[in-house]
Amino acid sequence: MNLKRTTLIPVDDPGLAKSIFNAFIEKEMMILMIIIGDTKSVREAIPMADNLATLSYFNMERWVLWIRDGKVLETTLKEHLKASTEDHANADFGDIKCFCFSPIADEVAGIILKNGKLDYASLHQSFFRAQAHDIAITNS
Repeated sequence: MNLKRTTLIPVDDPGLAKSIFNAFIEKEMMILMIIIGDTKSVREAIPMADNLATLSYFNMERWVLWIRDGKVLETTLKEHLKASTEDHANADFGDIKCFCFSPIADEVAGIILKNGKLDYASLHQSFFRAQAHDIAITNS
């Protein structure tokens, strides 16, 4: 895979994983997509998500973090999901395979569950839901 806008989170070093995650979440005007797992469907979705991340709307950068084993950042991600009012945010962590963080408020949006499809349309919609989440902030 030739990925241009995807970072693989290390699964063998939780400290480094959290440090990398924090570096991305602190960037303003970045829509961050989190993809969790290492299944065939995830491996097929990663190049699509990476390709979608090259698209930029309204000067908002996009990036993908691939977390092959969600346990490495489970506590951190659960905190963000718990604070969210997004549909499916209260789902079991093991049932979530993709979501985005909004570009300004870093709020969870566009959750895709394990029984959902990781196709071009659903990934694109996840990015757009995150972007739309902060529309009130950008228009004030």
